[in-house]
Amino acid sequence: MSISLRCCGKDHKLRVKKCVICGSNLVKYVIRVKDQQTNRWCTKTVNSYKLAKEIENKFKTAKIENNLFDKKKIGTFSFVNYLTYAKLHKKTWHDDQLRWNKHVEGQNFHTKQGILQILKQMDDSGYKPATVHHVLRLIRRVYNWHIQNSLFFQDNPCNNIKLKKYDNRVNNILSKPETVNLISYLNDWENRRSALVILFGIYTGRRKGEILELRWDNVNFEQNSITCINTKNGSNQSFPLNRSALSVLIESKEISISQYVFPSSTGNFYYNGFNLAWSRLKKRIGLTIRFHDLRHNFASHLASSKRVDIYTLKKLLGHKDINLTLRYAHLLDNVVKNANDVIDDMFQI
Repeated sequence: MSISLRCCGKDHKLRVKKCVICGSNLVKYVIRVKDQQTNRWCTKTVNSYKLAKEIENKFKTAKIENNLFDKKKIGTFSFVNYLTYAKLHKKTWHDDQLRWNKHVEGQNFHTKQGILQILKQMDDSGYKPATVHHVLRLIRRVYNWHIQNSLFFQDNPCNNIKLKKYDNRVNNILSKPETVNLISYLNDWENRRSALVILFGIYTGRRKGEILELRWDNVNFEQNSITCINTKNGSNQSFPLNRSALSVLIESKEISISQYVFPSSTGNFYYNGFNLAWSRLKKRIGLTIRFHDLRHNFASHLASSKRVDIYTLKKLLGHKDINLTLRYAHLLDNVVKNANDVIDDMFQI
């Protein structure tokens, strides 16, 4: 905080009488105050030294009151602090890190206007509405974490930011013939370790992390089921296996060299190597889907089969919230119609 004289766009010390540029008498007083949240300087220009002192005293009083009552205390905001917590408590912390580094880091995320600008730039660049929503939720979550842990004392700048609703129904799936062709190719693919991972994803709809982290201790051949440990919703979940998935496990057991069901060639956790193999496979056969889309593929074909209701699908996918499963509800139209026709059979005379 400071008071200075200004003329010709240049600040002068108070003891200076005339402008060093034009030689005029100095009559404009400038009060400069640093915003602790953004580290930017704010200025106020007045015509008398007395008024300048009054404004300066008001700023000082406000600062003292804020320090006393924590009304505007800044605290320590750092995405690194949040990420340290997320690594210990959040399965998808890596997604948070990638989104923050790609869309938020280096941008003005300290104000509502700055955050709106980040979202607008993403929208203008052609990012899908779902991606824009993910980024907004991430920024809001990071601020809320700081506030809850008494590391940030301002209001969350994401408050009252609302984005347009969007249709999140799943459509990016393979047709039945395309799925059959992919399975046929994988059955003959010489890279058996990668092929088995993909086949298991097609037959079970499990997430990539759940598949790669699966250990033999979590496979029950007697009950034809697997248990996924610490899933995305934070709990251990068991899922039944169909015959196709069991055949994948049997083949994997024959080449097993590790506690992992789908290990790397050295028996270690198979992550980077698999990602590389998946990318090469997509280029080779012209696939445009993500691995996670195999999960959508699994769910979509079950939903449209006329044999699976939305609640059974929720159980198979391991969703904690039915709203996640409702993304596939538009594929259940025939199921709903067939269910409605049951009343005709029940009360026929």
